[in-house]
Amino acid sequence: MAESRSEDATSKLVQEIAQKGEEVPESYMIKNDVISPAIDASSNLWEETLLIDFSQLSPVSSSTQNELAKLHSALKNWGCFQVINHGMTSLFLDELLDVSRQFFALPLEEKLKCSITEDFFNGYGNASVISGDQTLNWNDRLFLTVYPEEKRRLQVWPQKPRKFREVLHEFSLSLRKMLEVFLKAMARSLGLKEDIFLKEHGEQGSIDTRFGIYPRCSRPDKVYGVHPHSDRSSITVLLPDKDVPEGLHIQKDDQWFKVPVIPGALFVNLGDYAEVMSNGIFKSVVHRVVTNSERERFSVAAFCTPEPENEVGPITELISSNQPQMYKKVNMKTYKQLFFETYPQGKRVLDALKI
Repeated sequence: MAESRSEDATSKLVQEIAQKGEEVPESYMIKNDVISPAIDASSNLWEETLLIDFSQLSPVSSSTQNELAKLHSALKNWGCFQVINHGMTSLFLDELLDVSRQFFALPLEEKLKCSITEDFFNGYGNASVISGDQTLNWNDRLFLTVYPEEKRRLQVWPQKPRKFREVLHEFSLSLRKMLEVFLKAMARSLGLKEDIFLKEHGEQGSIDTRFGIYPRCSRPDKVYGVHPHSDRSSITVLLPDKDVPEGLHIQKDDQWFKVPVIPGALFVNLGDYAEVMSNGIFKSVVHRVVTNSERERFSVAAFCTPEPENEVGPITELISSNQPQMYKKVNMKTYKQLFFETYPQGKRVLDALKI
């Protein structure tokens, strides 16, 4: 039984398809269209408007108010930003991507030791098929819960490369600090008590990491690395591959924009829960990942989601006659049910939550 599951999993691994030089299967190609192009935004957008200095988000900084105003504008108008001075050195971020590359370079037999099992989501593999006619994403991933620590499924954490677990644990500690600072800064930027988003999110909310590989693809005009979507998170933190300058695109006003790689910076975007909590003031950005015919690409993403049992809804102080309540309350179970209903139709969970 285990052998048949391994054979089935292997046949669906994008890295294996790419390494064999096979034609891109039809199940990965979008139908009756090509992927719309993205444009380069002005350098001012990413170097000033959407570039946040993490060290200045703390209340002890004299520049806090200016940085909070920038954060508020970025989240209200774009739903994302890039962050510098976040406490993780460039050397450490390079090491994080390096252990990811080393994992995906392991022999298949070794990677399959970390395979997704039938009883939980963590592990190595690729995205689940939600509906029979779903167009698939051109990537494989290693998805691991890192917080709370008691929820770690260590049986699917790689033992190779040797430093993988050590580096991932260090990353998780930094993510916890970043999440708290971001949630408090978001509240202060709206004139609210600083812990109000943190309480709604819950201190025991999950942090899940996704190590991704996007192999070279001969049809980048027809194949997505990841289809357009918004995240099931409060906040998502992404470390992109600095060796491949283009991969991530964000959408605003029906136009796609390229996200440049800024050395030492992390890309941060809001997810659906943050838009719900802010009663629609802050945006959960729609984004996509494109493929590349020349180089494989790697990334490490971290998804910070509320405590599973929390009924997350708009903050009461953000509801008024001028800003009526936009969304219903939702917990993780309901969100997942809505996701499986809406995703095959190309819709967003947020649309189903609107009042």
